[in-house]
Amino acid sequence: MGLLDTWRGYRAQQKNRSLEKLGDTLKNQVTTKEQRWEAIEALADSGDFRQAAPQLMKRFELVVDHGIVDKREKDRVVEILVENADLSRPLVCEAVRKQKRIAWPIKIAEKLLPHEGYLELLLESLNTEHVLFDESLHERNIELLLALRELSNPRIIEKVRVLLRSRDEPVRVAALECLEAQAREHDEARQCLKELLAEPLTDDNSRFIGLVKAIVERHNWSSAGPK
Repeated sequence: MGLLDTWRGYRAQQKNRSLEKLGDTLKNQVTTKEQRWEAIEALADSGDFRQAAPQLMKRFELVVDHGIVDKREKDRVVEILVENADLSRPLVCEAVRKQKRIAWPIKIAEKLLPHEGYLELLLESLNTEHVLFDESLHERNIELLLALRELSNPRIIEKVRVLLRSRDEPVRVAALECLEAQAREHDEARQCLKELLAEPLTDDNSRFIGLVKAIVERHNWSSAGPK
């Protein structure tokens, strides 16, 4: 390797470190809103968005106390990522599949992907294993179910049916709300609600079955088809 190649490698390393430092500013609780905003704009104008994008994504790891400021900064990051969709898309999809906090990556994915691709990403990211003590996994599943609740597709029903048996009650409730949304258009989901109502009551499931009953009565689905 010649001196010129060595120099170029050194310059690239320096730039990468500089971008990483800006990214670390975005997830540091003790930074000011001015410091974070400056870091966001510096990353947007870095001239190397392939390296800057992962650093911008770090802003979604931090929640600041001032809700308006928090949303404003994250909205700006979303805007930048959407403007650079071709480079952002793989990174955002990977975040939805693997990161702990995915509410914002899901919002970006909806903007970056076609409808079918977005649906596929949400479905493949759901974890349907019966896990008891994994708070981050349960939080991920709840965020995914909330997003799926806004869509209509028979494929959602099978995934949701499994999560109705989750050992985590908030996941079960989120799955039930998602199933309710599907039942507005799909007979299979309405039938699933009826099957839940037919289960014997126990101390463990009485509250959940009560929620099912309230849904069925609210929509008059006990005998009629979905509206």
